[in-house]
Amino acid sequence: MSRWLTSPADLWLALMRRLARLVVRFTVSPPDPGSIGIREDGVCYVLENDLLFDELVLDAACRRHGLPAATVAMRAPGVAERRSVFGVRRYRGFWWRRPDPRPARRLARLIRALETHPETELMLVPVAVFWGRAPAREHSWLKLLFAEQWDIAGRTRRLLTILLHGRNVLVKFGEPIALRTLAAPAGSDARAIRRASRLLRVHFRNERTAVIGPDLSHRRSLVSRILDEATVREAIADEMAATGAPYSRVRAKARLYGWEIAADYSYTAVLFFEKLLTWLWTRLYDGMQVHSLERAKALAGDHELVYVPSHRSHIDYMVLSYVLFKQGLALPYVAAGINLNLPLIGPLLRRGGAFFLRRSFGGNALYTAVFRAYLSTMLAKGYPIEYFIEGTRSRSGRLQPARTGMLSMTVHSYLCNRQRPVAFMPVYFGYEKLVEGQTYIGELRGQPKRKESVLGLMRSLKTLRERFGRVQVSIGEPLRLPELLDEWRPQWRDEQHSLGRRPPWLAGFVEHLGRRILVEINAAAVGNPVNLVSLALLAMPKQAMVERELASQLELYRNLLERPPWLMRDRLPREDPLELIRYVEGLGVVTRREHPIGDVIHMSERQAVLATYFRNNVQHLLALPGLVASCFLNHRSLSEKRIRRLVLLVYPFVAAELRLPWRQRDLGEIIGQTLQAMAELRLLRASRDGRLWSRARAGSPSAVQLLVLAQVMMPTLERYYLLVALLIRNGSGRLRRAELLDLAQRVAERVTLVYELHSPDFFDRRVFSGFLDELRRLGVVRVDGEQRLHFDQALADADEDARQVLGAQLRQSLLQVAALPDDTLLDASAAKDRAAG
Repeated sequence: MSRWLTSPADLWLALMRRLARLVVRFTVSPPDPGSIGIREDGVCYVLENDLLFDELVLDAACRRHGLPAATVAMRAPGVAERRSVFGVRRYRGFWWRRPDPRPARRLARLIRALETHPETELMLVPVAVFWGRAPAREHSWLKLLFAEQWDIAGRTRRLLTILLHGRNVLVKFGEPIALRTLAAPAGSDARAIRRASRLLRVHFRNERTAVIGPDLSHRRSLVSRILDEATVREAIADEMAATGAPYSRVRAKARLYGWEIAADYSYTAVLFFEKLLTWLWTRLYDGMQVHSLERAKALAGDHELVYVPSHRSHIDYMVLSYVLFKQGLALPYVAAGINLNLPLIGPLLRRGGAFFLRRSFGGNALYTAVFRAYLSTMLAKGYPIEYFIEGTRSRSGRLQPARTGMLSMTVHSYLCNRQRPVAFMPVYFGYEKLVEGQTYIGELRGQPKRKESVLGLMRSLKTLRERFGRVQVSIGEPLRLPELLDEWRPQWRDEQHSLGRRPPWLAGFVEHLGRRILVEINAAAVGNPVNLVSLALLAMPKQAMVERELASQLELYRNLLERPPWLMRDRLPREDPLELIRYVEGLGVVTRREHPIGDVIHMSERQAVLATYFRNNVQHLLALPGLVASCFLNHRSLSEKRIRRLVLLVYPFVAAELRLPWRQRDLGEIIGQTLQAMAELRLLRASRDGRLWSRARAGSPSAVQLLVLAQVMMPTLERYYLLVALLIRNGSGRLRRAELLDLAQRVAERVTLVYELHSPDFFDRRVFSGFLDELRRLGVVRVDGEQRLHFDQALADADEDARQVLGAQLRQSLLQVAALPDDTLLDASAAKDRAAG
């Protein structure tokens, strides 16, 4: 005891260490910090702030993991430091805490030691300590007020933070840095010290940005800064000239636009939402499965992340924000439609990071300028952004064409301000049951979309009594914008750009980028039990299968997807197929009819309509096996050359509709992999020379499985054939685009009525429109000055090839249903002409 009394500092440190052991519980990232290469000697830890409890928590983490302790003397030639830690940011003042701009004294001494002892090698290990940010823990209501922030905390607030969040601490070790590399070349000790301090501050700022989000200016000052942007000032001047309104009125109008757009982010509100959503997800879902999040973590520190997810449900952005927050990543700012800026709800969303935009800018140059300036400011400051590239929720379950407005503004903003490289993060959402399911059934059948309202939100609260299964969130392959620009326009780095003028090549690049993002979203798909069961049952005429046959089909799908080209074993359910069926039955997606020799699993009409949505989520995964299987519907054997020709014929259209990733020139190898997988599963067998492929004999289990697999793509092929047959039947140069689409939609709807197909997406006008656009892009169909459609022999040849797949009976049935009186078409055409006149 007498030894302690001679060293009051040691006594104080011992008392504080004991207190820290009582009140502090922490998690460490990475879980094994020793794996990042921390040496035994010459190590000095660097904290963001020179705070005692941060040092004590760090020291405890080091001792737990067998690393050199932080509060002991450094061991290195020429170095005599009592402790192996220092803080980059120092503070002065006892009650009023304010930054001390002087560099850390220990850092200065270490750099001078390197100068005087060239043989010495020192390693700095940056460590970030976050109080109230261990992502796997709950937050109490009081703790929301004292969680980790960007601002400087006084001693009272610091004490409350330690007491309230002492059991909720995240200690994040960074990669070791050689101090000699960090400080040199600098020319002098003073410059070396300033340089090392600046680089360490940047490191910690990036870490804090990645974990809790960027440092935020007040919304009012942010809007004021936007109004001073050159493009906004120019738009204000143009508005004054066009309307004659005074400057004060136009500037006030621009300010109102800024307030309408801007988020009012509150980290305290975010923590409140985290607690609320934890309760909500527990009530609604059986769990959330997250795939490949390490892709986002790897880029969060040094890239501007733009999350571009699929849009399945109103809760998509809440799910993604929740997952990112729980996994220790900064929340993105979410672009929300102005229709969601509802009373009560809008302000809450705004404080959670939502910024609002109008569905159409409608030629409003002032609003456009303000919005562009806001988005550019957000990107320049490094705020993560999220927007739905499809623009609106998919009602069919397929990805919709990319709406490139936000995408174009993002790319243009980066070209004008290249502070941080941008990476687009595709995100796939998979649901086993939709909160909006009942509304979607009506919308799938053609009813108009319901407008969002507070009353509608209150009605939806009754869904809290239902069970919605699991949610899958899958991060796709990142698309780094600088690399994509290098491929598209190699000289872009040498060009100067401004927000007031978009380069002429930007539109083409953005269209290309939008398609790439959609492809990567689909490539990240997850096959859940509802998806797989829907694929199988909707392939049957009455949406019913004997349970054991359904189980065999599910096992087949899983085996196919585990093999090349998808190799998606980690994104498929691992349960036994019979367990999957019982699970889907428990969700109310299917119904069981018991029978002495084997239960039958079926879907009612209502169940089948909604199941088309979940089938369409993952139809692309089995598109190629389905196309190959369809070749054998009317043939026992086919040469590989013939199979490749038939698949290549329709692949451009299927790839455009289902967002498939393979280029035409690579398709030969992919078809080969598909044939090999189907042979391994005994769906097909090859001749000895490998040139001829045959299916099993009719009626065998393998033949039945092949037939069901072919039905995955048959509705798609039937739609294509229907539109081509209608075009050929009416002759070249006779129909306009709108007339053909109207006719195809009416005929397809008639087919679903005659054959009782519970699949409203079969007559989805957008699908026909996409197919026709692809025919035009490939030059198979041309449009004249009067917007009439022309074609030549190539279309007739395609029609002949389709006969090989669809078969005579099916083709005749479709044509018979499609038979319309000639005056039906003429009346429709005349009506269009009268309307145009």
